[in-house]
Amino acid sequence: MKTKKVMLFIVEGITDKISLGEIISKLIKNQEVRFYIINGDVTSDGATNQKNAVDKMASRISRYCKNNFLKRTDISQIVHLVDSDGAYIDDKHIERVKAGGLKYTTKHIYAKSVKFVQERNEKKREILDVLCDQPTILGIKYNVYYFSCNLEHVLHGDIDMPDRKKRIQAEEFADMFYKREQEFIEFINNPEFAVKGNYQQTWDFVKQDRNSLNRYSNFHLFFDAK
Repeated sequence: MKTKKVMLFIVEGITDKISLGEIISKLIKNQEVRFYIINGDVTSDGATNQKNAVDKMASRISRYCKNNFLKRTDISQIVHLVDSDGAYIDDKHIERVKAGGLKYTTKHIYAKSVKFVQERNEKKREILDVLCDQPTILGIKYNVYYFSCNLEHVLHGDIDMPDRKKRIQAEEFADMFYKREQEFIEFINNPEFAVKGNYQQTWDFVKQDRNSLNRYSNFHLFFDAK
């Protein structure tokens, strides 16, 4: 019996997998869907920068393959899902507050340290600019799709969801599309947030103005290509 190729989804956390894992597995029937949870934002890794971003991703993928007894040739495609986190906004939209952690709205990022957010955004922009222009990693087709400002913003309409609610909302979202996976295609193509254009055009769009804070995604393009 011929073994199915693996389609590898790289995601930031467990709620990404809970929200989307079962849905995508049911929609992609001719391949085995696997989720690689990297437990964080690859752009926030202190050792990753613009120059070594592709090598760092390649190293992570190679390590995943080794730990899961896979060869590179077993993987047909790498799909990397990221949050935009307002990374492309102008610095004037970052405002200082005296207390509390990062807070996102569709117009501003609020933080105790404006400098921290400025530096984080600059680094994230530089790394994403490299990754979104990368057609392959380790010879495997590679694409990055974004949720803006974050996954919860797109899936639930909540830009600043408390961590304690994320898993509950993720489970409810997965339940909503259980045995109704085709309806997810309609959902992710919602014109309220599905950015028009091809892959490059959708990335150009999120880099403009405050689009990386507003509710947008280009993940629908993944399904359009199937």
